[in-house]
Amino acid sequence: MEKASISQKIFIIVLSGSFVGSLFVGGLVYFMLASSNVQGALSKSILAVIISQIMFLIPVFGIKKIIDDKIVSKLKTVANGMHEVSMGNLDYQIHIEKTGDELEELAESFDRMRMSIKAIMEKLEKGEL
Repeated sequence: MEKASISQKIFIIVLSGSFVGSLFVGGLVYFMLASSNVQGALSKSILAVIISQIMFLIPVFGIKKIIDDKIVSKLKTVANGMHEVSMGNLDYQIHIEKTGDELEELAESFDRMRMSIKAIMEKLEKGEL
């Protein structure tokens, strides 16, 4: 079973909040209109819930896609590289696009560490250490 990513957990929290918020909007619409026409107020409040949920979900899905593409995929690349090196594959290199952000810096730092470990291992094998 695959573990839920951070972006999936955040997405669930945001969806829960949007659902509660849309119910709040629907409740306000209902109470504002209930004095004049109860049946019409109920249908309009349900419509308000549906519309507010749709209006919220479209940008949330877009933001989740951007986060997955720009952040989570880079973290998975670095995690995969760490796994490979931990299994003894000291020739494995992490390839992340140059963006100048902290994730690129993390990948570069990890690659420097991998090269240092490889150099130390080669010296140990040659008996230089």
